[in-house]
Amino acid sequence: MPKLDRVLQKDILAIALKNKNSLSNLKKIVKPEFFSIGAYRFLINEAYQHYEKFNGELPTKKTIILSTNRLIKDEERRKDYIKKIIPLFERKVKSPKFIESEILEWAKKQSFGILLENAAREGSEGNVDKAINLIKESFVFDVSKSGFQVHSHFEEWKDRQRKRKEDSLSKKYKIMKMGLKVLDDKMKIRSNESFMGLIMGTSGVGKSIFSINTGVSAIISGYNAVHFVYENTITQTETRYDSRFIDYPYSLIKDFKWAGSNLVIANKIMRNFRRKRKRNLKIIHAPISTISIMDTESLLREIEIKENWKPNLIIYDSPDHMIPHGKSESFRLGVKKVYEGVKWQSEIRNIPIWCTTHARSSAKGSRVRQEASAESYDKARLADGVITISQTQEQEDDRQAELRLDKFRDDESGITILVDLLFRVMLLRYIETIDNSRETVVTD
Repeated sequence: MPKLDRVLQKDILAIALKNKNSLSNLKKIVKPEFFSIGAYRFLINEAYQHYEKFNGELPTKKTIILSTNRLIKDEERRKDYIKKIIPLFERKVKSPKFIESEILEWAKKQSFGILLENAAREGSEGNVDKAINLIKESFVFDVSKSGFQVHSHFEEWKDRQRKRKEDSLSKKYKIMKMGLKVLDDKMKIRSNESFMGLIMGTSGVGKSIFSINTGVSAIISGYNAVHFVYENTITQTETRYDSRFIDYPYSLIKDFKWAGSNLVIANKIMRNFRRKRKRNLKIIHAPISTISIMDTESLLREIEIKENWKPNLIIYDSPDHMIPHGKSESFRLGVKKVYEGVKWQSEIRNIPIWCTTHARSSAKGSRVRQEASAESYDKARLADGVITISQTQEQEDDRQAELRLDKFRDDESGITILVDLLFRVMLLRYIETIDNSRETVVTD
């Protein structure tokens, strides 16, 4: 079992004894065995048990001394434990958030290494299916072992205010933009907060183009994005991104038809992206109905370990084509389970996830609302935000569409904008904001 550096052991224990959120985070992944001396293993184990038994309360000096006196029978050993443990309550730690972050990353990698060793042992003994399941099922540990975070609302008012002030002054958070200013100004989706958004519409109205514009906006802003695609091919998706980044017609890129100096310009643009934003975008394709959220989470963690790369944004096009983890009693419940997985992934990673999703075919030609979601309304219910894309016949002929913010947990919804669908270069271009009071709404 790998051990932490002795100074780090002291720092991490001091952090855990002062901050219950830190202790909660450590409890999920840092094992007592990571500590090299018995006193520290005893302390972290007692801290975990106290936190769990007393609803998120931190242990005090007195409670640890009482536990030591009760559990450690040998007098010399007991004195040694108390001598090593008590100073940790007063230990001052520089950059505690940085240390906590680093240690959690280290512990995740160690846990993953141990997991791989166990899976390899099972595989070498001929238990291949058991080894595979061991790896897949391990990625639900964040849910099964996370427990609840208990907050005393009124007592923590000052803590919340302090954090809000720090965030405001430091500009710690940034807005994850989608490329349409009216919606960006309204939603203000933070890059370091959980958010599950749906882009809903019938076939052919521009859902995938919207998702690509969202990915491009994230990359231009300096974020890492991963785009999972199932229905479209990898070639189609990569060429669409090329078209949007270069601002050159999709059909000409696909057929390798370059006019004049456009190829030189395109090479220069992509070279600049590669130099400044190396590895920022990953596009991952899988066949329809073969992959679950647990599979994508497993893959992302594998990439994280091998390449030290994490996404700030995940795009799924579309979870409707994914399979649930485990058995479901019906197709509708299977769809619900998939979107519950997306929500879970957004929460454990604390990042935004956008999903394209289908509306019922009967909604074609009408103004789509979230209630018209295909297969299961649960996906709209679970979402933090829903943007619907609609087309009347006239708008379809004019290559236009209406985008409506139909649901948003953090503010009023209902804003509708008209956009040009410039499929030629994979761009959505704002035209105007629509007066919702004059709409005729059809939800079914």
